[in-house]
Amino acid sequence: MSSKTFPLEKIFGSRTRVKIITLFTTGVKRPYYVREIARNIDERLNAVRRELGILQKVGMLTTHTNKRRKYYELNPNFILLSELSGIMHKSGPGIEDTLFKNIERLSGLKYACASGYFTGAADAPTDLLFVGTLNEQQLDKAVKLVEEQLDREITYTPMTENEFKYRRDFNDVFLRNIFSRPYKELTNKLKPELQPKPITKRAAAGS
Repeated sequence: MSSKTFPLEKIFGSRTRVKIITLFTTGVKRPYYVREIARNIDERLNAVRRELGILQKVGMLTTHTNKRRKYYELNPNFILLSELSGIMHKSGPGIEDTLFKNIERLSGLKYACASGYFTGAADAPTDLLFVGTLNEQQLDKAVKLVEEQLDREITYTPMTENEFKYRRDFNDVFLRNIFSRPYKELTNKLKPELQPKPITKRAAAGS
């Protein structure tokens, strides 16, 4: 066992830093640029830049540049990642990603969850799942807004409530491959009898 002491004061040092950690550990797992982070956590840009530099220095965040814009992303190999995620999930409500504010307003939407690109589940069959009586053009427009903000294409799958119930009841492989991997609910207005089924070890083994 390593005798090296981790500088915890570098993790919990300010309100802004705590908000940034909360966003990266309880929100959708994706790269964010500085202004996005400031907008999501409602803090000043300079304060956000300073705290991001500290979190990058201790190894919690990594960076890359795309089209002259610097992005910050959670380091999956960070030594305290699982502990921090547990603390942030238990300490209060997470910070929701404003990326999906338009999606949540879709008329007829009963359920939506993020998977795939947004949760690090590379082999998931879709990035976004929608359930409800949805207007196809309205949904396509909302997804395109997300793609514009991300500067990348994403996959999405709409289903009616009846189709979702049918697939869920028959342990459909498509849904099983979403709910057996990391996913994040964006909205859930489904009736109790339509809630996604938890994936048991036995069901997953039979896939």
